[in-house]
Amino acid sequence: MTLFEDKLFDEGEGLFEINPSKLQCYLDCPRQYRFRYVDRRPERRAFGPTALGRSVHKALRDFYAMGSTDRTVENLVRALRRSWDGTGYRSAKEAEDAYARAEDMLRRYHAGTDPQRARVVALESKFSHARSSEGVLVTGRVDRIDLDEGQYVIVDYKTGRFGEDRRKIEESLPLTLYAIAVSAVLGRSVSRIAVEHLTSGDRVETWRDRDRQNSDWKKLSVVSKQMRSGTEFPPTPSSLCRWCDYLVACPEGRVSIRVANEAPIEAPLPVEEPL
Repeated sequence: MTLFEDKLFDEGEGLFEINPSKLQCYLDCPRQYRFRYVDRRPERRAFGPTALGRSVHKALRDFYAMGSTDRTVENLVRALRRSWDGTGYRSAKEAEDAYARAEDMLRRYHAGTDPQRARVVALESKFSHARSSEGVLVTGRVDRIDLDEGQYVIVDYKTGRFGEDRRKIEESLPLTLYAIAVSAVLGRSVSRIAVEHLTSGDRVETWRDRDRQNSDWKKLSVVSKQMRSGTEFPPTPSSLCRWCDYLVACPEGRVSIRVANEAPIEAPLPVEEPL
């Protein structure tokens, strides 16, 4: 049972909507942002890594809804079996291999964390926070909120290299966006964020105090203006291009994946499911 409703809303109308995944998309590649959010080109819904990400998120949601003593590794694996989505794979063998990776990932995660200790107060709660004076509506979905020693802790699940890179975690604007919105909606400062790296089982904590939130909001305001008023959305070629839904429409992206000396990046799990 959670202490919060499944929605944390401070609604606004006629505002430019921004959420952590939308922001991350723009920061990764403005052209991908244009294709997805401006042109509204369809995404590849039947895509193995995306299906795996959704399955793992759903398994963790169901797992943390259990009582603390029931949060055993066996029950986590059962939750994965129930939530598994086998669509988007090229063969049954590929789907089986993906399931094995997902199970191994969650077993390592369980071994590297202490799920029975977590006092969970919210799971996959949607939030909405209006900054009407700036014409912005911040929305999203937080994976989990815990209560630890009297402090609310925003918990965000990650995979791929982002979750292993402390510098990227410390500098992340999308993580700050979570803290700003949750703090505003709850009416109290929520500055502690835990990034749980599902692939390794590691947990990294970062802080976004009031000064940091204010400083980052100035950056976010500039970026949001670029997102809503921009007429040019240049590509940012990188090894992430190999996972892009719009690779066929981007010559620069197709060139980038043929660069032999650039290390590939693991396909990221979605930051959140679409609202």
